[in-house]
Amino acid sequence: MQRYLNLYYQYLNRSGLFQFLGRNLLKLGLVLAVFFGAMFLLEKFVITLKEVFALIVDTVDAWMVFVIFVFSESFLGLLPPDFFIVWTKELGDDIGVNPWLLTFLLAGLSYIGGLISYFIGAKLIHIPKIHEWVTRKYAELFKNLKKWGGFFVVISALLPVPFSIVLMICGITSYPFKWVLYLGLFRFVRFGLYAMFLFTLV
Repeated sequence: MQRYLNLYYQYLNRSGLFQFLGRNLLKLGLVLAVFFGAMFLLEKFVITLKEVFALIVDTVDAWMVFVIFVFSESFLGLLPPDFFIVWTKELGDDIGVNPWLLTFLLAGLSYIGGLISYFIGAKLIHIPKIHEWVTRKYAELFKNLKKWGGFFVVISALLPVPFSIVLMICGITSYPFKWVLYLGLFRFVRFGLYAMFLFTLV
């Protein structure tokens, strides 16, 4: 058994998985550094994050924000989920609901959005021009999915790799849906970890 694990480890190493993880962890660190730096400067010189999200809570219906979030998570991950996580803290304080419950509601909606992306991908394969455009534009993601399979789904669920696009590609390539269901659950881990950091800002 140990021999097979060693061989698998060597394969993953040769395939570039660990280098890919290193690059994306570095990217994650840079994104967080920029995010926290921007928030610090905004809070110090312009407006506090609490005031920004209080304004959103007061002027935009919560259901509308959730609809926008689901749309974003279902179609190419247009908006970063981190801002929505911070929004749940302010909304929870405003309506008397535990922000962690709202965060895991967001995680569930993100997970469902990913599954919608999978089914969109499964339909796209039957439209030649769109299929050709997607395979050309996201060629590297296709290559990574073929090399790493389930690992890549987990990586996209946890790191700033576009989750919805990866699951759309899973649909296009007919990656087994049951594995998408299981491995996509790591999305909840990502939201929980990010919330631990982001809730300290507001």
